[in-house]
Amino acid sequence: MKLKHGIILSSLVIAFSAALINAPVSVHATELTEGYDATGTYYVKDDDKLVKANGIVKVDADYLFFQDGILQADFTGLKKIEDDDTFEIYYIENGKAVINSWKTVTEKKGDFNYYFDSSGKACKAESISGMRTTKVVIKTVDGKKYGFDENGHQAKGLWSTDTKLVFFNKSTGVYDKKKSKKYQKVVKQGKQSSKLAKNVKKAFGKPSKIKTTSSCNPFDLTPGASLSDSKMKSYKGYNYYYKNIMISMTKNTSTGVYYMDGAGPIDLD
Repeated sequence: MKLKHGIILSSLVIAFSAALINAPVSVHATELTEGYDATGTYYVKDDDKLVKANGIVKVDADYLFFQDGILQADFTGLKKIEDDDTFEIYYIENGKAVINSWKTVTEKKGDFNYYFDSSGKACKAESISGMRTTKVVIKTVDGKKYGFDENGHQAKGLWSTDTKLVFFNKSTGVYDKKKSKKYQKVVKQGKQSSKLAKNVKKAFGKPSKIKTTSSCNPFDLTPGASLSDSKMKSYKGYNYYYKNIMISMTKNTSTGVYYMDGAGPIDLD
């Protein structure tokens, strides 16, 4: 009887040992840490839990593209990774994001230049999903300044940041400080002149569209004076639209004098 029990016990030990040897070594079975398990699935920490990696994950010195924990080693191309109300753009080569590099990418609307920083992200202006804008952000690359729009496309020609007009060489895309100041001077907020509209057209060319608006600034009222409805009708707002910018002015139709409200990016629907 003892032998029988001994044989049974030995068999159970052998079977249990074999099961341990053949079982995948999951990261869940050890301390909470990022890494691959025995199946080649990569896990990351998320709120003190281990979940399968998705998107771009830094592994050692590289930024790798995962889907459901599996490295996408065969993927090459532009990749947009959405996060809450915004997104980041990467260029992936064989599952690995390129860093500190320019890339020209052919898209439906043409060829566009991107620059990807040290973490693989495309330089781009801040944006919110569902809201489009024409503003740019300026970044320094190899000692030269360049502009990038909300899609990460390198900017050329006349654009606007959040606060001012900026001009980039139409060939190289390098920021042109001298031309930028020339345009900034024309649209300096607070200017008043009957020739303001003429000066804008002279500097910027014919606008693609001019819209009148009731949203305007009664700029030349005497401080403390009341603004009646009839008086308000003397003021008319004008928005001059160009490719990437909008210039706003108010005109006192009684005196013919314009007031420069300023210029900035066009917020698109």
